[in-house]
Amino acid sequence: MREFRITCEGQLLETLFRLLADTKRTKVRRYLKFGSVLVNGNIEKRFDHRLIPGDMIRIRSAREAAEEGALKYGIKIAYEDESLLVIEKPSGLLTISTGKVSARTAFFAANEHVLKEESSSGRGKKIFLVHRLDKEVSGLLMFAKTAGIKEALQTNWQDVVKRYYAVVEGIPGKEEATLRGYLRENKFLKVYSTDQAEGSKFSVTHYRVLLSRPDYSLLEVELGTGRKHQIRVQLSDIGHPIAGDKQYGAKTDPAKRIALHSHYLAFIHPATGKEIEVRSGLPDVFNKILKQDTGPSR
Repeated sequence: MREFRITCEGQLLETLFRLLADTKRTKVRRYLKFGSVLVNGNIEKRFDHRLIPGDMIRIRSAREAAEEGALKYGIKIAYEDESLLVIEKPSGLLTISTGKVSARTAFFAANEHVLKEESSSGRGKKIFLVHRLDKEVSGLLMFAKTAGIKEALQTNWQDVVKRYYAVVEGIPGKEEATLRGYLRENKFLKVYSTDQAEGSKFSVTHYRVLLSRPDYSLLEVELGTGRKHQIRVQLSDIGHPIAGDKQYGAKTDPAKRIALHSHYLAFIHPATGKEIEVRSGLPDVFNKILKQDTGPSR
């Protein structure tokens, strides 16, 4: 965090160029664009904002800006640059609109955020959804800021590392395992396992046990494929449904939600070629479940 007290009038961007003479001008512009500049405690993105003597400017790091960044509906910004936006979606919020819900979605909030970024330039800009999370699932959700970036990510989606935290009922017999099988969806939109390959999709899910209690276990799950409801179905198939997931056999609901959280994404940035890692912590409610489940851990 850097702070400056203004002593003379001037436009914000030109003043930042002067105050941050040791920083590349392109980086200074990014500070403005991505909400790292605060004037008198308020985020300011307009390059022509008029400063007066006595104003206080604070420059936050990209990490500080991301940690403090928040959108509508309890959404937090986990990562953002010129090409990408990764948010933390809360449980209970749709990823994108349905026939019944159009505004209260993660897509709506993310798109509104990007439009505000571009308002000073007079250009409209649309966000592009890269993947989805179920309504009841929380965690990292990625958007692209151009159609080209979206296409590049989706084309190489199999190479993106996607990991989840899951609190399941019971204690799995194996500390680590890979679950393989064919999944099919019925006319009621429920996914189920089948031995028949025709008309089905092959699914691969890896898990490892992080902590076990008498009634619940915390797993880290990594997707080998990206099928609808695959984690939920395949964990249920081995007798350990995700807590709160009554659709797939859970008998308990200690968190009043499905206890599944997308916590890690790692990928090669389509624009820069750099490896990007985005993380999200274990939800407090998951910790609460495990702490209340008294008994020796394994």
